[in-house]
Amino acid sequence: MTNTNKLKGRMVENGYTLSGLAEALNISRPALRKKINGSTDFKVSEIESLCSALKIDRKEITDFFFADDVPILERIANTAH
Repeated sequence: MTNTNKLKGRMVENGYTLSGLAEALNISRPALRKKINGSTDFKVSEIESLCSALKIDRKEITDFFFADDVPILERIANTAH
């Protein structure tokens, strides 16, 4: 499961808006929003592009994209969208 808060925080740190990051990934803004919020999954190629754009180190990938320990309140909030 994607750690939404961590990913959004890294977007801010690197100066990306949702629109800007969607453009960098060559996907639509609504598609990126769904992926960040966990409604749909990221493709491997998208994760690679995100890591490059957001300066996510290989050691951090699981913290952002395969987080089993995402807080329960975040999971509930993401399913409400």
